[in-house]
Amino acid sequence: MEIDKKELKVSHFLLPIGILVLFLNPYVEGLESNYQWLFMLSHYAMFIAGLLLINGIVKGNYLLLIPSAIIAVFWHLPYYFSLAAAFPIYRILCELSLVLSGIMAGIGISKLSLLYRFGLVIIWMTADTAYSIIFLLGNPAYTNVVYPFSPYTVSQEINTAIAMWIIMSVIIAYIAGKFLRELLF
Repeated sequence: MEIDKKELKVSHFLLPIGILVLFLNPYVEGLESNYQWLFMLSHYAMFIAGLLLINGIVKGNYLLLIPSAIIAVFWHLPYYFSLAAAFPIYRILCELSLVLSGIMAGIGISKLSLLYRFGLVIIWMTADTAYSIIFLLGNPAYTNVVYPFSPYTVSQEINTAIAMWIIMSVIIAYIAGKFLRELLF
């Protein structure tokens, strides 16, 4: 792994730390137990904050993308998603590991070409689209219908799907713009 000391500036860390503070506080954590869409939004926030913390600073092996993806998929399996939503200890494990997953992704993509990075975003957005369709269809696997300890009902799933689509749209628009800027300039 290589560390780019020129990138080690306080300003680099402001946005990711701001994202973490925004979501890792008692008020928002309390709301996440009531609103599935907010809990899902926090998953994006943890991963993206981890990625932004390390992006451009540490360059390493692309194979770190594998454990990064495994962690992200793990917490989105219905049982573990519901555990993290319902119990604080699992929520802490979920949030910490999603930040770590983002860090590993940031290190893993650092040496990839622009085209490969864009391809990974397309794969991520395709997987998230399929995942949001599960919510859109009202699949009870992520609710208290299947797991009685889950704080979420089937009626919340459409809002979760909509929130995911909005976040995915913002991410893809930002990355497509960045891709075009790097490609053209």
